[in-house]
Parts: sequence; structure tokens; C-alpha cells
Amino acid sequence: MPASEGLIMGRNCVAEVIRHRPDRLVKVYLAEQQGPERSSEPRRLLEAELKRLGVQVVEVSRRELDDLVQSESHQGVVAEVSNRAFLTLDELRGLAESREDLRVLALDGVLDPQNFGAILRAAECFGVDAVLWSKNRSAPLGPVVSKSSVGASELVPLCPVSNLHQALEALKRVGVWIAGAVVAPDAVALESFEFPRKCVVVMGSEGEGIQPLIEKSLDFRLFVAMHGVVSSLNVSQASTLMLHALAAQRPNLGDVKAT
Repeated sequence: MPASEGLIMGRNCVAEVIRHRPDRLVKVYLAEQQGPERSSEPRRLLEAELKRLGVQVVEVSRRELDDLVQSESHQGVVAEVSNRAFLTLDELRGLAESREDLRVLALDGVLDPQNFGAILRAAECFGVDAVLWSKNRSAPLGPVVSKSSVGASELVPLCPVSNLHQALEALKRVGVWIAGAVVAPDAVALESFEFPRKCVVVMGSEGEGIQPLIEKSLDFRLFVAMHGVVSSLNVSQASTLMLHALAAQRPNLGDVKAT
């Protein structure tokens, strides 16, 4: 398994990693505090937990934290995390071949890191088996994504690939159906659709949507019905609705695709 390493930021994001993957914490940087601010209950609890885990804590200025993550949104907490494993496409294919059901989210051109992070949060919350995306058509993983995902970027299985279209075609060959969110006359309303047992849900970029080559690979074309004056959702909101619908059907998913 290839791996990645880096920095994560934000109180809730770091708290989720402490709760679920403390083994990945290498070092935690905390903003220097003085007087009453230093003795706040959340700060004392965080420091006590890190001490219990044996994680090194380094106090630095807020300016140093800003420079470290190229952001002022760190909330005074930045953590260095060890390598995390990515799923390879071969491993994902193996899951598809060995399991009776599989739920994958594929992202085609989601370039905004806050949207990317919010989508990873929804993916983890709704229990997807992997998030698949093209390394060349995506926001990079990093502190902004980790904070927006509230730590889910460090927990949900990830599968970056060189070519998303080829990856989807490879999954189709082992019995996985491909459904995508599109705006088209022949698209089926999400609320009336029954997801197959093995399914990839493809979400495209805001503005461009799913690229034409990938859209041609779709087995199912879906849309989210709008009932208000505003006629569209952003990609993170739409992804959340799609994944909620997919998760709600898990106990009684549709037939397995014949290969």
C-alpha cells in the first residue's frame, strides 16, 4: 500500500484522530497561551490526553502555526500524523470480487478543498467502503481538507488513482454498477432509485459536472429533485444526499450485477 503523511489542523479534527487513530499522532503543536486562557478546561483536557498517549506536545506562536499550515483556521491546534495507507485499485477490485455488497464514492474534479473535506466527512458518516478520485483532478489532501472533514480524511478508506475513467471501467468488469449525479432529461429521481448491491456513486465538479467520457460509462443517471427557488446544491450537499440514500438502502440493496 502506498502511503501519505502530513499535517492536520483544528480542534475537532485532531480530537477525532485522538479518539479513533491515536497511533497516527507523531507530534501536536499548540498555540502558546498565558494566564486564564492557558488553564481553560478544553486545553487542560487535551494536554492531559496527549500526555497519557505519550504524544509530544510543542507550544509555538500562532504566527508559526499559520506558517506551518498556510492557514489561520487551525484554532490553535495542529498535529503531525504518520503515514496512512491508501487503497490501491487492485485492492478495491479485490473487495468488489470478494464481497456481496460494496459502496464507493467517486469524485470527478472536486477542486475546492473545503468541499472535498465536507464530502469526505459525509462519506465516513455514511459508511462508504472507499472514496475514489483522480490525483490530477482533485484538491490535494492537506490541513484544509482535514479540518473541513473534521478528521474524516484520516479515517475513511481512500483510493486515489491516475485515471478515474479507467478505474471505473476496471470496477465494472468485476460486477460493480456505476451511478452518477447528472442534469439530463433521462435522469432518474434519487428518491425513486434502488441502488445495486455493488455500486459506485460518481459526483462531478461544480460548474462542469461529470466529464463526458466518464458520463458515458454510467449505468444509471440520477438527479436530486429541487422544490425551492434555488435550483441547485453545491457538490458537498448533493454528495451528502446521495450517500444518505445509498446508506438507507443498505439492509435491502438491489441485485448483484451479472459479470
